[in-house]
Amino acid sequence: MQKIIKITFLITIFLFSLNFKGKYALAQTNEQSIINAAKHTVQKVFDASNNLRFLDGLNYYSNDADAYYINNGTILSLDDLKVSYRQIGSSVEELENTIGVWKAKVVSNDTVIFTLPVRLKIKLSGVPEYSGNLVWSGVVQKRGNKWIIIHSHESWLNCVEAASALTPSE
Repeated sequence: MQKIIKITFLITIFLFSLNFKGKYALAQTNEQSIINAAKHTVQKVFDASNNLRFLDGLNYYSNDADAYYINNGTILSLDDLKVSYRQIGSSVEELENTIGVWKAKVVSNDTVIFTLPVRLKIKLSGVPEYSGNLVWSGVVQKRGNKWIIIHSHESWLNCVEAASALTPSE
């Protein structure tokens, strides 16, 4: 009898471990599909930017009251961000954002946080081309049936150098 109990116990543990592995693999697959869906939105923003269609890229940002975007140390609404993009957009002759590594963290089934090291090459009118590094982070959330950016932050790794290089000299 004791032998049967031991065998039953071992079989139960074995079956439980198979079920756990199956659930874990499913969770990993589900997590990767969530990341891929949110990543598609972020990639569209960077593609629009690389094609000098800055305002088109903002179509993937939320205009909800709880959405904020940090740029150059300033907290902006989507409307503020559109104004700043309109102001600088016409002076951009060339732009190339290259994402180094896609770092993503799934917070829930409808929320992903990205932290992206970006190599940027930019040419403004009247200013020599500049290459530098920045970090873009963002929260992408599924609202309704659409993945949308609800928070972003850009940080230049050497903001003094970038500001100096991108400011026209008199």
